[in-house]
Amino acid sequence: MFKTKAKSENIDRAYRFLKAVDITPEDDTFHGNIKFLDIEWWYFDAIFDNGYSIHIGVRTYHLRNIGFIQSRIDIYKKGKTEVEAVKTDLISKSKVNSNYPTIKINNKPVIEFDYNHYKNKEKWKYHLYLKIGNNEVDLIFISTTKGWKIETADTCWAVPLPKAKVNGTITLKGKKIKVAGLGYHYHNWSYSPFTAIKNLGWFWGRITADTLNITFAKTMQDIEKSDIILVLNQDSNDNYNSENFYNFRPEDINFIPKNFIYNNHRRIPTEFDLTAINKKSGYSPSIDINVNMRTLNVHHTRLFIINYWRYHVVTNGEINLGSKIEKLDNKTQIIEFISFKSKDVQ
Repeated sequence: MFKTKAKSENIDRAYRFLKAVDITPEDDTFHGNIKFLDIEWWYFDAIFDNGYSIHIGVRTYHLRNIGFIQSRIDIYKKGKTEVEAVKTDLISKSKVNSNYPTIKINNKPVIEFDYNHYKNKEKWKYHLYLKIGNNEVDLIFISTTKGWKIETADTCWAVPLPKAKVNGTITLKGKKIKVAGLGYHYHNWSYSPFTAIKNLGWFWGRITADTLNITFAKTMQDIEKSDIILVLNQDSNDNYNSENFYNFRPEDINFIPKNFIYNNHRRIPTEFDLTAINKKSGYSPSIDINVNMRTLNVHHTRLFIINYWRYHVVTNGEINLGSKIEKLDNKTQIIEFISFKSKDVQ
């Protein structure tokens, strides 16, 4: 079992404690114009038992009621890109529910929240249906963990599904395939072009073990100033104790990108160490996280002038919650890196 020594420089750069709190379905709805020009998006991904994995995204770019809505399907086989399909519509062709997260495009539901399931079973359930050309997803996401959000003047991030059971079908270049596995969903809002001007970029990732699940992020304002976030979830039907998610203070987290290479004219890492011990986070029982992530494959794309890399990584290590120990043995996960500027990050 490897051990990674904490680097104090990473702790010094993390300067705010961004605390996750409970959410309601309204937090996953369309928030509309908060800034002059708003960018808002819904992100779903899943890793399936048969080696396929997927990303489904819906993104809005708008000034009040003027703008467009972009939907996207990315399908991977063992981390390698098989499909990259994008469709753009006028935002006037979309319709959203203001009480719970349902989005229709051209009168067809793309993201559909099952409010009756939520009321009766207190579990979040989504139906995703999206067809772009001869590629299609028809998937059900059902939560296994408690969701949360982090909302500040410059960070609006809801994670309704830190971990979800996913099943249904994907259609890959006309070929329909039944799939089942585990997924994730988040929603961001109140972002604008000024976000790119004021920041270098961010890393994000989720790490799923048997019943424990980590969501982490590092957002970089500049080389010397960062926010680092880590939230640990456990499955809702796990009666280990009454807590369903745990916030970590930045002083307790170390995230170390390393082994950099050049990819699409930018310097990007290919390996990551994530360690955390809840010394100052104030929880009992003790929590100890020690995970190494090595790149399996990486998918580069652009969002206008912004460089985006979606990684499939192989994880090894342990997540310890009290006496519970869950090992990660070559388990595939999905993480991402966004670079707003050409400056190197670390």
